[in-house]
Amino acid sequence: MSRTRTRLAVLTTVLAAAVGSASLTGMPATAATGPTALADAQASMARLHIGEGDPTRSCSGVLVDRQWVLTAAACFANNPATPSQITAGKPALKTTATIGKSSVTGTGGYVAEVAELVPSPSGDLVMARLATPTTGITPVTVAASPAGEGDTLQAVGFGRTKTQWVPGSAHSAAMKVSAASGTEIALSGVTAKDALCKGDTGAPLLRKADEGVELVGIATRSRQGGCLGETETRTDALAIRTDNMADWIATTAGRSWALLMTAEDFNGDKKADLLTIDAADDFLYAHPGDGKGKFGKPVKVSPGKWTGMRLLAATDFTGDGKADILAANTNGNLYLYPGNGKNGVTGSSVVASGWDGIRLLAAADFNADKKGDLLAIHTNGNLFFYPGNGKNFTSGTVSSTGWTNMRLLTAGDFNRDGKADVYAVHNSGDLYLSSGKGNGTFNTASKTGGGWQHMRLISEADFNGDQKSDLIAIHTNGSVHAYPGNGNGGFNTPIVTTAS
Repeated sequence: MSRTRTRLAVLTTVLAAAVGSASLTGMPATAATGPTALADAQASMARLHIGEGDPTRSCSGVLVDRQWVLTAAACFANNPATPSQITAGKPALKTTATIGKSSVTGTGGYVAEVAELVPSPSGDLVMARLATPTTGITPVTVAASPAGEGDTLQAVGFGRTKTQWVPGSAHSAAMKVSAASGTEIALSGVTAKDALCKGDTGAPLLRKADEGVELVGIATRSRQGGCLGETETRTDALAIRTDNMADWIATTAGRSWALLMTAEDFNGDKKADLLTIDAADDFLYAHPGDGKGKFGKPVKVSPGKWTGMRLLAATDFTGDGKADILAANTNGNLYLYPGNGKNGVTGSSVVASGWDGIRLLAAADFNADKKGDLLAIHTNGNLFFYPGNGKNFTSGTVSSTGWTNMRLLTAGDFNRDGKADVYAVHNSGDLYLSSGKGNGTFNTASKTGGGWQHMRLISEADFNGDQKSDLIAIHTNGSVHAYPGNGNGGFNTPIVTTAS
């Protein structure tokens, strides 16, 4: 932490008079010297920027899993006084999470858009899923036991201070527990300089542990004593307990068991398999398909971890009749992993660099030369076609424009005309088919369905061996949906495998 926090922020300006807890009438905090900012908390600290243009708002939060930030539900509510009314799914306003930076404008850390909200079944908490998982950042541990009366906790956030409206750095405040209920913690600043202010809604309350720090609560409301622009002097605040929500936090995070997914016949049995980078260990696994839409026990594809990979695609890139894997790394490099046809790969090579601006990837033989090609959506919304030559890819050309609002992409011959097509999921949840012309360009997209806003990963594969392109999707609840293709660009009823 760059300096000790003097004021932390909370979205709600004044503590509610009635909160269903005796905590507001608990004994006042005893004056004491608060602890310095806990350096362990810096890496997992999150700043949430909600909205675009004017107005926007900011909250604080904490990384509890490499792809999930825990914060206060009030941050996303139209009326912060009724946070239980927020809707699960994609945030109504674009939300960007900055994680692991003590200074918003500093280097390092991780920045990602929030793709999904999962409100707590009770209490002012919400889990925010990042569109892409963090790398190299250790999430904070959720405490197994509650904070007790008299304990001193450290709150860390990006909110207003005594002298700054919008500080660019994270700060900490020492808060003493004055009382605790079954769901809430009542707090007061250890000194008059320790308080929660606007912008600190969702700030983590941390306690020292044997191995660093652990999370015991999430800040929700405050009197904002001494905060810039306030005349109030009291520093009372409330936080939601997290120790008794540990199971919900773990279950929600566990739904994202696959960081990335693609599908192809990877073991040579003529049945499409599922390839996933597992969230638990960063290894790549092949889940063998049974030819009916179900997938078996995972087999590790390679001995090394696939940490840092952010895009995944599979097809026969080398033209040897065996499925290969292509992966884009956070370092901007594109890696080719030739498959051995037996659930493994035969090394890797860098086939391109400078792919930082590519956000979606799809693979197929788009020009019918028996070698896998690539389609890539750039952050500028352009769709690029990269012909493969069996070893790498030639320079990309713009195939079409206007793909900014597409969030999932895959490719296959869905209409059985011998030309690779593209399926894309729009931010609205609508499904669009762009039929291929056989040269890396496509006809005007047509809407074929809706309700796909809860799918977070998709891939094409013929999982049932009927020579028709099917779709496989992983739902936000972790289940796998296998949609048999009908050969006319549409799909039949999916086979669903519930997440274990």
